[in-house]
Amino acid sequence: MKKVIAIILCLLVLGLVGTAFASESHDLLPDSIKKSGKIIVGINGIFPPMEFKEPGTDALVGIDVELVEAIAKELGVKIQYDDQQFDQLINSINTKRVDMVISGMSDSAVRRESLDFIDYFNSGTQCFTTKALAGEITGLEALDGKTLAVSAATDYLTTMQKWNKDNLLSKGKTGINIMAVDSAASARMQMLQGRAQASALSPEALGWANVQQKGAFVAVGPLLESNPYGIAFSKDNAQLRDAVYAALQKVFADGTYMAIMKKWGAESGALPRPLINGEAVN
Repeated sequence: MKKVIAIILCLLVLGLVGTAFASESHDLLPDSIKKSGKIIVGINGIFPPMEFKEPGTDALVGIDVELVEAIAKELGVKIQYDDQQFDQLINSINTKRVDMVISGMSDSAVRRESLDFIDYFNSGTQCFTTKALAGEITGLEALDGKTLAVSAATDYLTTMQKWNKDNLLSKGKTGINIMAVDSAASARMQMLQGRAQASALSPEALGWANVQQKGAFVAVGPLLESNPYGIAFSKDNAQLRDAVYAALQKVFADGTYMAIMKKWGAESGALPRPLINGEAVN
C-alpha cells in the first residue's frame, strides 16, 4: 500500500511539474496572444519540403509547418496560417496582419535591418551525385572534367560557376562542364539518364528529392554560400520572439526538431541549436 501511495504521489508531482513548465512557456507570451489563444503565422505554401499543399488538399504540410506546430504545442496556443505571396510576407509583419513568418525565409543582413529572426535551419547550395557514382565522386574536386546539370533560373548555377572558376579553372584544370537546364527536375533526369554526373540544390530540396526517389542521390562536398532560414518577427515584438525562442529550444532539446528533419530528409541543414539574429542566446 505504501508503494502504491508513493507512486501516486510521484505521478501527481510529475504532473504538477509538467503543468508548471507549460505554464512557464505560456507566461512568456504577450498578453494579446494569451487572450486570443493563437499565433497568426504568415506563410507561402509553395516551397516543398518547407511548406506546401499535397495535391488535392488545402492542408499545409512540410518542415516549417511541423516545426511551428511543435512550438505552438510548447506554448499552449493554436496556429492560424495566413497563406499569401512570398513578397507580401514582410509587409504583413510590419502592418501586423500576422504575428510572425515562417516560410523558408533567409535571415539576411538587409532583412535584419527591419526584422528580428530566430534561425533554425541552414540552407545554401549543395552538390550531389547518384548513389552509383558516390564512390567515384567523393568531393567537389572530383567533379573536374565531369558534367554538372543545374537549373538556369537559380543561384545554384552562379554559385557553381564561381566555385568552378575559383577552384578548378584558375588552377589550369579542365573544370566542370556546367549544363544549364530549365528546372531542377530536368537536371536530375540528366543525371539518371547518364548525361550528367552531378547537380546542385539546397539541402532541403535534395532531401525532398531523395524522399521522392527513394535515396537515389548522395551529397558531395560542403554546403556552399550557406545562409540560415529564420522565423521573422517585427522588431517591436521582442516578447513574442523570446517566447517562441524558449519554446523552440525545448523542441530542439527533446528530439522533436531532429525527428522532423529526418522525416523530410533534411538532416544536412539542421542546426545544433536555434539562434537569434545569428547569435546563441541562453
